[in-house]
Amino acid sequence: MSEPEQTKTVRADAEAQQNTATTVIAPAYVPACPGAGKTHVITNRHLQSPRRLLRQGRALISFTRVARDQMARRCRQAGRADLVQAPHFIGTLDSFLWEFLVKPRRPAEPVPRLLDSWASIKAPVPGTDREISLHRFPMALHPSHDPAREEVVWNNLDYDTRQLIEASAYDRMAWQEKIFATRKSLCQQGYFTGHEARLLALWNLHNAEASAKLLPPLRSRFAEIVVDEAQDCSAADLAILQLLHDAGLPLILVGDPDQAIYAWRGAEPHALANFAARLSHTPHRLTGNWRSSPVICHLAATLRTGQRPPDTSVMRDDDIPVLLLPTRFATSGSRHLHSPTGDNIVDAFRARAEEYAIEAKDCLVTAYRYATLPGIAREKPNTNAITSLAWARTAVHTTGASSDDLARACATAIRALFGYWYPGETGGLDRITAAHRLSAGQIYRTAFAFLHSLPAPHKEWGPQVWQAMKAWPPLPGAAPQGSKGRLAGKPTLPRSQPATGIRTNIVHQLKGDEADGVLLLLPDLGSVQRWATSDPATDEVLRVWYVAVTRARRLAAIALPEEEINALAQLLDGRQVPVRIT
Repeated sequence: MSEPEQTKTVRADAEAQQNTATTVIAPAYVPACPGAGKTHVITNRHLQSPRRLLRQGRALISFTRVARDQMARRCRQAGRADLVQAPHFIGTLDSFLWEFLVKPRRPAEPVPRLLDSWASIKAPVPGTDREISLHRFPMALHPSHDPAREEVVWNNLDYDTRQLIEASAYDRMAWQEKIFATRKSLCQQGYFTGHEARLLALWNLHNAEASAKLLPPLRSRFAEIVVDEAQDCSAADLAILQLLHDAGLPLILVGDPDQAIYAWRGAEPHALANFAARLSHTPHRLTGNWRSSPVICHLAATLRTGQRPPDTSVMRDDDIPVLLLPTRFATSGSRHLHSPTGDNIVDAFRARAEEYAIEAKDCLVTAYRYATLPGIAREKPNTNAITSLAWARTAVHTTGASSDDLARACATAIRALFGYWYPGETGGLDRITAAHRLSAGQIYRTAFAFLHSLPAPHKEWGPQVWQAMKAWPPLPGAAPQGSKGRLAGKPTLPRSQPATGIRTNIVHQLKGDEADGVLLLLPDLGSVQRWATSDPATDEVLRVWYVAVTRARRLAAIALPEEEINALAQLLDGRQVPVRIT
């Protein structure tokens, strides 16, 4: 068979798989490799819906607003704006649970509100000897899925919070009692996060009276529920979906267990596999990769379970080998050097990408941890307030900062200023804003101007911030009380953006992203041994690396300690993956 004919055959096979997944009858499970066109399949399935139905809509559920917006946009571009309206639903899992399984059972007053996290409002845990915000305490449902049993996941505390708890005179049981009491008080004020939405959804589905009122409208409205990125479902999510399935709601699950990288919130590949087996005995696989080159497909196959053959590259014929870059990693900070040249590793990667006609704007550098990653200062979760404000100040002074980063920076400054100006008022910023008749434009302009006026963060930055807060013209209704609202502690200083023109981000923030060239930083000795001997089914780190390399379209590069280079080259060569040490 000639090469053009072979290409046509490969494409025809991949399209046939997509067509099968588009028309499969629910309930069904669709395992999809990276670059398989999941969004294309899901949207095409939705576009088959007849027009002007009062009932029998479809719910398209994802885990991110980006995926939600992409599906809605494709429907509108196809001239089917009706498909983003009732009886259909396109949204995140949090919003689906909230709208259909929680909110209908909540009292009208106070108005129930779903928050992205407790960091969205002023929520300190009172009655202790340390001031720690509620959002810094991760909570989890008991493995029994009993919504009445939950616990603080102490092992998942960030370093700063763990240090504060260890220095406290209160033990963990006392802290947990205060934490849950604080959360209960906020829920009574009408505030909930996705975690509470799951608890309440489970509670309502297990309760005969509540489920009798919630489930019939769902069965009447939805002929099908499609869950995208199903590998990100936690045990609680799968328990809810199981109850919906048992209630007669047809489910379609689309996902890739090899990309399950959120174990900290309870997402595990085996849990999805077990649920999918109960849902459908015949998976409808998508193995055609429309994103990556054959080399990258072969590389990815070395990092996944079951020793399955590589996925099929549908659109690309690039034969660029995997680049292995010997690197001297910094013991602190992120100035990692390319061993042969002494250049910054990002600059070295950019130079090699240019050899293959890949521009810097089409490149991406990623790592498992923020601490490894060179690049723009990023807002890390669970930091103290002064560190969050330092990040916000850096963001507004960063050329090319995204609109999302600027919006989050202003929201951070608003929380700090409101904590000082309105110390006696609890709850969300929206209620304080409404009580004093403040406009969104007014408070965001104030926040941006305040951030822009602050000096660059340094170790003794706190007193300067305090003086600036006291001197700044207050908004209407402000009533400061002494030192209430003063930000305690010292900031962890953010790093500045190197002038490389290359995007950087940790792997956990890259779902749905892609680039022509991707550099994965592996600073730890023993990475090659892990690659060779660990099982991705039980080792989440390997799945993280898998997600990283499958973001690449044409070029995958790996930076690792120079003493590990030859071992990885031999490992990949033994698995028919072409490599170049450079």
